Amino acid sequence: MVVTHNVKGWDEFSKKMEELENGNGSVHVLFSGGKDENGESWCPYCVKAEPVIHNALKKAPDNSHFVHVDVGERSYWKDLNCPFRKDPNTHLVFLPTLLRWKQAQRLDGEKCSNKDLVEMMFEDED
Repeated sequence: MVVTHNVKGWDEFSKKMEELENGNGSVHVLFSGGKDENGESWCPYCVKAEPVIHNALKKAPDNSHFVHVDVGERSYWKDLNCPFRKDPNTHLVFLPTLLRWKQAQRLDGEKCSNKDLVEMMFEDED
């Protein structure tokens, strides 16, 4: 069974990735826009992609981890100095972004709503 982690902001994200780095199994990370008090994200592409990604999780290997990262408010994300944009391990340009941690596999923007691409991301271990 995939172990799911939900983190909010850069500090929680950094700490969680540090914890998972020495573990076994693949780590997939979904970066999405922050949610308001009603649980609605300011990012329309994130709203569209989230159910597709969560459905496809059943294709992920049992020993893997899935980290859902709330990047925060829209104004924080839009700042070009946002650490999610600047860090060489994340180097985000679009939301949502789904990636395999420290590997080349990455989907972003509308591609995260494509069921086939998302399932391939979770299934493909190479």
